[in-house]
Amino acid sequence: MTEEDVEHFMGGFATSEAPVADQVTDTSSKKRKKAEDEPAGKKAAKVQENRAVYVTNLPRDTNEVEINEVFSRYGIIDQGADGNKRIKMYTDDEGNFNGEVLIVYFKKDSIKLAIDMMDDYFFRIEEQNNGTIHVKEADFSYKRNKDSDQIVSKMTRKDKKASERNRADLNRKLAEWSDNEEEVAEVFAPKKNKWAKVCIMKYAFTIQELEEDPEAYLEIKEDIREVAEEFGDVTNVTLFDKEADGTITVRFREFESAENFRDRNNGRHFAGRKLQVTIAEDKPKFKKSARGEEDSSDEERLEKIAKA
Repeated sequence: MTEEDVEHFMGGFATSEAPVADQVTDTSSKKRKKAEDEPAGKKAAKVQENRAVYVTNLPRDTNEVEINEVFSRYGIIDQGADGNKRIKMYTDDEGNFNGEVLIVYFKKDSIKLAIDMMDDYFFRIEEQNNGTIHVKEADFSYKRNKDSDQIVSKMTRKDKKASERNRADLNRKLAEWSDNEEEVAEVFAPKKNKWAKVCIMKYAFTIQELEEDPEAYLEIKEDIREVAEEFGDVTNVTLFDKEADGTITVRFREFESAENFRDRNNGRHFAGRKLQVTIAEDKPKFKKSARGEEDSSDEERLEKIAKA
């Protein structure tokens, strides 16, 4: 686990709230004395809260989906601005998973629970040949005095908006564990635009596949739609056959369906490739041929009929 990894994973965690201002004194003399006593430019450093655990000796054939499933039992796992879970799987020199992972929780209390329940315990109770895993609090001691404003300042406006939505979503999920589920869900529900119903999938196909098999275009779309419909009504599946990273977008009728599809399929394997699934922030802009231009969602067709 390198300092660069920690910087990347912990970046954007700090809130944008300003520190509480000191109480204003009644006389200007007290203000002047306070200014004289404090060294110029010196401000109290913000302490970055550690909410991560470091896990070792995991089975080499595990994946992000399984790790999330196991460790989310002990608390909500944090999300980045892109909506992906903050789970960092480490690899060896050959690019293979080495059994070590960094997991960042939304709340610090989850660290102790994860350690108590999983440290020196079998990751898969039915498979004990690999031995037990080891879970400990990640060491961020050298970052304690890191001013989080430096991290926040590096985020774009779009990243900050996405981060705020994700934090609201995580707060909502956390609050739903309370007795007043309906009330807190309404309070913490993040505002969403219409593009949040669209999932962007990458590495779902290769250009070579499409070139070698003329029927692959429709078959791949049908396979993706069949999987997506398990999570809710799908209004459109678009395959961008000019994108080298195998991009497909799936539009759902409901926001929740899109979120569930992302959570269950991000990191999973499809046709031998590891999928990357995220929620769209804006209208997807990818390249496609004239064949791709023919794609039209149910909603778009209904709008055209209504205007006719």
